Amino acid sequence: MQCPLCKSRDTGKIGSNQYYCWQCLMEFKASSQQTGKMYFVEEDGSLVPVSFKEEA
Repeated sequence: MQCPLCKSRDTGKIGSNQYYCWQCLMEFKASSQQTGKMYFVEEDGSLVPVSFKEEA
């Protein structure tokens, strides 16, 4: 799975349609309904939604 933010393939599956990127340290969801959903993982494990614009 490729990270939609940094395009790295250094990712790991952490749940159903959920992945973690080891390069930009972000969690993201990979499904047709959740495109572009990324989250910053806080020290306590909580997720903070992050918005970004995908390049065409």
